[in-house]
Amino acid sequence: MKTIALSSKTYGQPKNLEFVTIELPPLTRGWARIKVNAAGVNPVDARRLTGDIKFGALPMTFGTEFAGTITDIAGDAPEWEVGDEVLGSGEAFTHATVIDVPTDNLVRRPPTMPWAVAGSLAGVSQTAVTIFDELGPIRSLLVHGGAGGVGTVTIQLAREKGITVVATGSKDNQEYLATLGAIPVEYGPGLIANLDRVAPRRFDASIDMAGTAEATEASLAHVSDAGMIASVAATTPTSPRVRQVWRKRDPRAIEQVIASIAAGRVKWTVSSTYPFHDAPDAYTAILERHVRGKSVLLF
Repeated sequence: MKTIALSSKTYGQPKNLEFVTIELPPLTRGWARIKVNAAGVNPVDARRLTGDIKFGALPMTFGTEFAGTITDIAGDAPEWEVGDEVLGSGEAFTHATVIDVPTDNLVRRPPTMPWAVAGSLAGVSQTAVTIFDELGPIRSLLVHGGAGGVGTVTIQLAREKGITVVATGSKDNQEYLATLGAIPVEYGPGLIANLDRVAPRRFDASIDMAGTAEATEASLAHVSDAGMIASVAATTPTSPRVRQVWRKRDPRAIEQVIASIAAGRVKWTVSSTYPFHDAPDAYTAILERHVRGKSVLLF
């Protein structure tokens, strides 16, 4: 079985991306072969391309989440069969027409959920649930860079838990953050003073999705001494107080968010879709910070 995958031989810009044909190995027991219908594009994909984050050898492939249809299964998997429509996580190899993933990573696609939405949920769902597992019980939260995919889900899950949220974002995203239930604050010059005005009391915790020194400085000034300052930005912390949070892979986290979406407690829309052959455009938009919510490749 052959697959067409997005790849790059070198670190660089979206112009370095190319489409390559790869022969898939024989399917391993406990794994399923998936014909991909949609796959989310995350900041980590673009940052791996530039070399800002490095793991794995060159040439590299991309993508950490997908939605598609099972075409083959190896071994016993009584809960799954060929033809089932699923979503879940991959391992830097979901921006491809056909992929192999462990059956333990699969979640059933709700029949009414659009493919683009299904293909965009695994990463943000697992990251957001991991954040709350790490932060523990809190009553107030400062979110830096809240308009992205993870921020969109994190803010709404926090509000669902009764947590007061203040979220920073660009001028263009202030209204969007407010619709999610956060108190919006524009980042940039004067951020600390702006936070003073809307949140005179210190926060129980903060989570940084922007990875900037400005975000760290604002958190140090506004989070209580006993509170956690966390980051999912995968950048080198500028303070020893910042704790990196790494996503825990757990299909139950995806199911939790899907249930919240189905019940109307969490709103989720895909901001931009791109045909697979236009994948470089999706990467360019992320690197230029032109994405609100989530971008998705459609196959």
